[in-house]
Amino acid sequence: MPVTSESTKLRSKSIERNADQFSEYENLLIFGPPEGDDLSYLNPKKVITFDYRVFQSHQASLGERIEYSCSQTESQVYDAVIIFVPKSKKELDLVLAFLTPMLIKGASIYLVGEKKSGIESAAKRLNALGSNNSKIDSAKHCQLWQVSLEQSAADFCLDDWVESYNIEINDIAVELVSIPGVFSFGQLDIGTELLLQNMFSRLDGRVLDFGCGSGVVGIYTKLLNPSVQLEMVDINILALECAKRSCVLNKVDAKVYPSDGWKDVQGRVNGVVSNPPFHSGVATEYRTTEGFIRGAKDKMSKHAPFLLVANSFLKYAQIIEDTFERCDILVENTKFKVYKTFR
Repeated sequence: MPVTSESTKLRSKSIERNADQFSEYENLLIFGPPEGDDLSYLNPKKVITFDYRVFQSHQASLGERIEYSCSQTESQVYDAVIIFVPKSKKELDLVLAFLTPMLIKGASIYLVGEKKSGIESAAKRLNALGSNNSKIDSAKHCQLWQVSLEQSAADFCLDDWVESYNIEINDIAVELVSIPGVFSFGQLDIGTELLLQNMFSRLDGRVLDFGCGSGVVGIYTKLLNPSVQLEMVDINILALECAKRSCVLNKVDAKVYPSDGWKDVQGRVNGVVSNPPFHSGVATEYRTTEGFIRGAKDKMSKHAPFLLVANSFLKYAQIIEDTFERCDILVENTKFKVYKTFR
């Protein structure tokens, strides 16, 4: 069952309080709804998400009306859109550019989010789309804003949002693709750098990069261990797009696909490397990685290595030890620890 956070409830209540207003639209589009949230009372024509877990949680109720996609497939179809504000302002800019070409002129654009997630500053971005930007609901630290689209938007092209940057660690150079909304946009984060500096150089067989993001951990692992059969998984479709493009730039052969933890990983793997996610929006979210660690033993071959970097304050060491009966700290600094164990 989906875990419903207090922030999810607040955003959903804002929408529910204004349900009558949304019922007047014949072609309503919803973007980025919470996992498992009941959308039936809104009767949306289409729901789009970048999150594979959210997509799966709504498939049974929405069927073909929900899409896991970052490609514009329709133009000037919808008369309104409800956008659940994403975690970063740059990602919101991408989302608005992605969605507005699908709206007819005069369509209503709604933004819903919490004050602590920056909904007020996010709402200012609506000023570029119309002159009548207004707050229509505010209660319990959550707000709903609306603007009417004053002119048709140009078609969306993801290529316009792609950037690249280069890193070099232990004489191995990697060129990486970055897209707004994907972890550590435009730079290598300190935790990943610590992991790469201490990456195993004798890996073989099928190696999985869990929560791959831009693909940096998996690609570096493959360049250091050319014989491995690399697989990379994530739930964020923008992350998967980054990883695929980064593989092309580095001439790395890899299988890149969506998976909620181990759910779509078939068979056993011979190694795991990961800088796993622990944020969902602005909130700290542990269950994805904790569930992945607990399920790892049953998905790994005998003696397979498990390498994971995490912020020092996260309590993953005990879960790793409980799962594998041993957990060693390979290296650490003031903020991060790289944990090592074997199946």
